[in-house]
Amino acid sequence: MRRWVMYTAGCLFVGIIGGGLSVYWKYEPIRHFEQVDVPVLSRPSLPIEEGVTISQSAAAVEGTPQVMQQAPAHPLKSFNVLLLGTDARGTENSRSDVIIVLHIIPSMRKINMISIPRDSRVYMEGVGYTKINHAHMLGEMRGGNEEGTKEALQTVSNFLDVPINYYMKTNFKGFEDFIDTIGGVNVEVRQNIHLLHAGVTLPQGQQHIDGKLALSLVRERYAFANGDFDRQSEQTQLLKTVASEILRPDHVGEIAGLLTKVKKDIVDTNFKDSDMISLAWLFKGMTPDDFTTKQVPGHSGYEMDPLVRARLYYWIPDMAKVKEISSTLFSQNDIVRER
Repeated sequence: MRRWVMYTAGCLFVGIIGGGLSVYWKYEPIRHFEQVDVPVLSRPSLPIEEGVTISQSAAAVEGTPQVMQQAPAHPLKSFNVLLLGTDARGTENSRSDVIIVLHIIPSMRKINMISIPRDSRVYMEGVGYTKINHAHMLGEMRGGNEEGTKEALQTVSNFLDVPINYYMKTNFKGFEDFIDTIGGVNVEVRQNIHLLHAGVTLPQGQQHIDGKLALSLVRERYAFANGDFDRQSEQTQLLKTVASEILRPDHVGEIAGLLTKVKKDIVDTNFKDSDMISLAWLFKGMTPDDFTTKQVPGHSGYEMDPLVRARLYYWIPDMAKVKEISSTLFSQNDIVRER
């Protein structure tokens, strides 16, 4: 009997160790992203010159945006991710209300990010100078959700002069449900904030908020002295908080199950489940200090918009400074891009 118990225990031990090694081999972040074919969904079509970015729409294909180039043979060091939050309502064509680009460096467990104002003035081929958040809407008008994603990918790639490898897109309802799925988040409110959309005021200090309040917070800009720039700051702070909440050590074991629950809240992404589990492993226990954040420098102005044929408010980027920030945040020699 004793031998049988010892034999059984030994088999269980070997099985557990073997299973652990299998999981480690499959999902260990640096190994995972070195071995998978990391796509390049968009790359700058033309260089930035004197503040002009030229948009070149990707070829129309069904499904997710077309992969333009697979990963080179050398080990991956970093890659770029576009996060889009759209204002989709029913069957209406949607604009990008939130535009954030992440530069993920697995070997350093770091994320560099830049938040792009939705009113940023960029040049789009066939349109002229217009707001960057119009790119998604124009693509959707031409060919539905996938085309909207591709147009947004290409426009952002041109603007920052970097390739985009992955994307994740959600809408207002998806974002709200996502926050509720993870049980809400704790946020540090730096001042009393009246949330216009929710009709409530968040008092200064740490607050636990649900999906509805979180959505109102990332959409709010009239309550802030610096308008959209303070709104972007709140967006990036909330993103850090959400990432930290999901990847708390006591949540890591639940990641696979959690992914199944939240996938319904993500409108569109080219991340595979294994990619997301690997990223969760990579950034488990991370803190806000693991993020470097930047905003787009420039100035306010009013210019004619070719789409609405009226003068609109714009954030007019300082392209010299944008190029400088881009070269700092997105190291050009270590991103998967076309050879």
